Amino acid sequence: MRVFGYYDFPKIDKAYLRQSRSVEQKKSVSNDSKLRKTDELVLSPRAAELQKFEELVKKLPELQDEKANSIRKQIESGEYSMDSKSVAKSIIDLLG
Repeated sequence: MRVFGYYDFPKIDKAYLRQSRSVEQKKSVSNDSKLRKTDELVLSPRAAELQKFEELVKKLPELQDEKANSIRKQIESGEYSMDSKSVAKSIIDLLG
């Protein structure tokens, strides 16, 4: 369909293309300047504390394995004795 009249569409299209290209160039320049900025991570004191605890927890299984192996050997050899009062006291201390 051809439209005849007041507007000259080819000229409008060219003007629109020129304008959109200049806008895209400006956006790319501003995007490049944004990319040059560096990201920064700031941990709250609580997060830093949790990170320290996480590192400590990672070390715990090694200690627990050693303790479990030593108790296992004592049980197998019959040398392990358990005081029920001290176990009960330990449980109460943990809960309280």
